[in-house]
Amino acid sequence: MIFFKESAVQQVNNLLRLYDKLQICTMDETQIVLVGPILVNRSSKGFQVCKEYTVKIVIPLESEELPYVLDTGNHIDSNYPHRYLSGKLCLETDANVKIRFIDGFSLEAWMTEYVEPYYFSYEFFQRYGEFPFGERGHGWDGIIQAYSELFNEPDYIKTIRLMKSISIGQYRGHALCPCGSGQKLRACHGPFIMKFYADNRLKTIVRKDYFSLEEEVRKYDKQR
Repeated sequence: MIFFKESAVQQVNNLLRLYDKLQICTMDETQIVLVGPILVNRSSKGFQVCKEYTVKIVIPLESEELPYVLDTGNHIDSNYPHRYLSGKLCLETDANVKIRFIDGFSLEAWMTEYVEPYYFSYEFFQRYGEFPFGERGHGWDGIIQAYSELFNEPDYIKTIRLMKSISIGQYRGHALCPCGSGQKLRACHGPFIMKFYADNRLKTIVRKDYFSLEEEVRKYDKQR
């Protein structure tokens, strides 16, 4: 998923109309950086947030790296588990975001679906000590959890088997499901994972995560 400068500039201009206190700080051939406050006005589960947060939004250009947000106003407690020491916000796994925007990245949708809900969830957590929409794990736990939800498979071991099959195999509905259930794929996980076999863009995302996971396991085994 690569953001080219021309399309990025158009989307940034749309974003500046929605968040009119943001300003362009940097614009070169490698990135566009926006700084300033954004207003988050959200309500859910009987709780409302209407508050400004000062942020730095970095939009890498011609790179596989996704846009990201830094909490420059120090609104998020440094001990909050979904804020890195650098101030970068842990919004969602890269795979989930890339899959969501497989047909074209939208900065506006990214802000409304990931950035604003992040701040709402933080304030909700500060008030009630729990997350309003559930909590994503970190590192590989979070990545496998994301695929577990996408594949409709709560068992992490079975989820990894499905990731492996997508990464190295082809869809055969009459074959046994890779999860190990003993059922044919089309009657088991087929409806949830068929698109990952069929769309090479989705397959590439899964393959990258699966082989990275496999490499981490090899490193762990060597250390042992």
